Amino acid sequence: MSDRTFLQFRSGTGTYGLPAERVVQIIRIVALAPVPNAAPELLGLVNLRGRVIPVFDLNRALNGAERPISLRMYVIVTEVEGEPLGIVVDDVLDVVTVSANLFQSSRALSADAPFSDGVARIGSQILTVLNLAPLIDGHPRPGVNQTT
Repeated sequence: MSDRTFLQFRSGTGTYGLPAERVVQIIRIVALAPVPNAAPELLGLVNLRGRVIPVFDLNRALNGAERPISLRMYVIVTEVEGEPLGIVVDDVLDVVTVSANLFQSSRALSADAPFSDGVARIGSQILTVLNLAPLIDGHPRPGVNQTT
């Protein structure tokens, strides 16, 4: 079995991770161009080296909770299914490597938590590894009812 490496970060009261190989860049929060009639979690767009990247508030996407954006926050730029996107997080903590047998994926986790790709055990802590595809897929947001 091979090891898995994750970027560990904090958003709101939670600690999360992304596979390190999917992280393109980490930048401080910058001015964002607004998007008219956007979903509440889409904060705006940033031009990064000629690429226009949508930037989402991860805390709002996960918890539905609005909060002020601060210059102390970070944008983690990643790619999801070939599309670039950024997520605003409170703090970037560390890059951690865990043995593959300490990573667990479960359909039970993803059924009620569409952003969860699994969990990794790091000592006595559990790190929720995120799947950001629901952000670009327009998945229903927490606390928001959608009708068809």
